[in-house]
Amino acid sequence: MSLGASQPLVILAWGSPPADKDVAYRYREFAEAGFTHGMTAFSDPRQARTILDAAGVAGVKMFPMLGHSRMAGPEVARRFAGHPALAGYFLVDEPSAADFPQLTRLARQIMAVDSDPAKVYCVNLFPNYANNQQLGLKPHQKYPEYVHKFLSEVPVNVLSYDYYPINRLSVDSRWYGNMQVMLEAAKLARMPWWAYIATVGFNMFPEPSQGSLRLQSYTNLAYGATGIEHWFYWYYQGHRASAIDADGQRTATYDYIKQVNRELMAQAGVFVGSTVKRVRYAGRSVPKEVKPYKPGSPINSLTAGGKGAIVSELWKGSRRFLVIVNQDYLELMPLAAAWKANTRMGLVRKDGRVRPLAKPALKINVDPGDACILMWME
Repeated sequence: MSLGASQPLVILAWGSPPADKDVAYRYREFAEAGFTHGMTAFSDPRQARTILDAAGVAGVKMFPMLGHSRMAGPEVARRFAGHPALAGYFLVDEPSAADFPQLTRLARQIMAVDSDPAKVYCVNLFPNYANNQQLGLKPHQKYPEYVHKFLSEVPVNVLSYDYYPINRLSVDSRWYGNMQVMLEAAKLARMPWWAYIATVGFNMFPEPSQGSLRLQSYTNLAYGATGIEHWFYWYYQGHRASAIDADGQRTATYDYIKQVNRELMAQAGVFVGSTVKRVRYAGRSVPKEVKPYKPGSPINSLTAGGKGAIVSELWKGSRRFLVIVNQDYLELMPLAAAWKANTRMGLVRKDGRVRPLAKPALKINVDPGDACILMWME
């Protein structure tokens, strides 16, 4: 069995290399880490062109940081709409619902200048732990109303949000409810959704590890995301263990990011173009935001130890995938699964190849935050 050809995942970083560094080298380095898209601030058109040119040579697409720039959106479109490295337009981060009319006007002003339908219009939304004052909602309104109001008013073509769920040793279970809202909203709007993950240490969030990067990435993908957005890449004051430190040197985080991005891109065929049929939780303690997993044909049984697993069923044509994500970013998860004897089951490897499983059962330890992905044909 094979995954077959696939469109790539979007792997983006906020805080990609700035213009005042060796941009040609730095964007090659950025691309080598597995990034397909970047965002960084600029203060004048010359800086913007320098960044776009360097990114284009490296094969990276860019979003001008309009919210951090003195240039207005339509001005960027007039200057750079035809630049091959321009992915689209990032309008603002974490807006209130009161900002939606202004964002709608801004997007339409840009569209009047740049009519290319391939350009991405992106706004990053608040997570569900924001309060109603931040969201711009009335006291009785709920978070999904914020998301649906946004999609009904602002002409974007991708849904984006941020949620950093790891607090020291635990995962905030509200995260699962937020991903479910994004899954359902994106499906209704018929557009992809992307998710930010923390790739630096800040506040209560621990310094990055391979396990924390995998946990955040694979869980969002299990809920249907097709873009993983990194917060943050380049050093920024107050952050710990960024990929590039204050002296411009690579850190261990850079290596973690490079490894995980390579894995995700190799397995893109599992996630891009697939339909999420259901997401459940296997384990002793099931969060209230997720229903418990009950096996369905051809799976006869599935047991996840440790802190349990998110279990997602994805359909892609005649292919079926069962994505089982260890929800502990520090410890191994014992996993046992069995299926009907006549099922041609395969295990999706990190290089994207599918290894046939001769026996109708599997018993393994899943690495911290990692995913075990089973595949069969219907």
